[in-house]
Amino acid sequence: MPSTYVNDLRLEEMATGEKSGTWGTITNTNLELIASAFSYGTENLASDADATITMSDGSADEVRSIYLKITSSGSLTATRTITLAPNTVSKLWIIENATTGGQSISISQGSGANVTIPNGGNKIIVTDGAGAGAAVYDALADQDVDITSGTIVGITDLAVADGGTGASDAATARTNLGLGTIATQAANSVSITGGSVTGITDITVDDGGTGASTASAARTNLGLAIGSDVQAYDADTLKADVSDTLTVGMLTTSYNLGNLSSATTLHINNGNIQHGTMTGSFTLTAPDDTDDGYIEVELTIDGTGGYTLTLSGFNELSGTAVMTASTVNLLRISKLNTNTYIEITQAV
Repeated sequence: MPSTYVNDLRLEEMATGEKSGTWGTITNTNLELIASAFSYGTENLASDADATITMSDGSADEVRSIYLKITSSGSLTATRTITLAPNTVSKLWIIENATTGGQSISISQGSGANVTIPNGGNKIIVTDGAGAGAAVYDALADQDVDITSGTIVGITDLAVADGGTGASDAATARTNLGLGTIATQAANSVSITGGSVTGITDITVDDGGTGASTASAARTNLGLAIGSDVQAYDADTLKADVSDTLTVGMLTTSYNLGNLSSATTLHINNGNIQHGTMTGSFTLTAPDDTDDGYIEVELTIDGTGGYTLTLSGFNELSGTAVMTASTVNLLRISKLNTNTYIEITQAV
């Protein structure tokens, strides 16, 4: 019976009575192959493609090594599948992905499960040697590591891609995580003391903003549109808290009634401001104009006063009023439709 190689390290198993005179050589080779199964080996991918690495029968090769470093001659452009053959080998490997190009590699043996190793990483994998349906398992995939006390020292900074910060100090960690120089930030209080805020959506009016990115749109959103919601600036606007020069009268026309001592009828159309001098008692009749309007009549007293002013045709204050000396009597008269109203005030 010839020798066989059906074991998991593909060692030569000699049949009884076979290999006379060579047992020592074959046994020594087997022992060397067993030793190499605990060693370090390298397999290189010659091209940017999937590859099969086969463990030789009864002779030395790199793939038998327990720690297997996989490299590549060129840069990989995608995840490549590395098949470990034969598919009947059940074995443990520690495999390192040292290929160039930044791509992962997928370790396979048959149609069963594969294990993906990221670029620059390594994993402990186990093949089940089940033939065509063989599967590859991540030996530590279901292992939980609980650290409840003590410290971890002497390890490489855990990369951001692996859930770490890629740093061993707070400032570098914030930089790696895209947090700039911010140290701590309360969830309900954001304080910005320098720099600028850019690239954000306009803050709505409901949230205390203007809902706009231009001054004009902001005024409109806040109900302050110039010309419709608020008056536009005008240097000629009259102000109450400063001295103003009036170049145009508030009332545009004036009319002199002259000396008044007999019955007089007012006329709206004579002017906005009408003035006269009382030289005796007389009757003042409401305007008989057809137009509506508003006038002010200034009456000054000539003499000692005590004159009687009789009002006729007014809807209010009809009757008589005594005009005293040393005063200016101001009559405010408004006419609307068929109603005419008068108000009399006196100013020293």
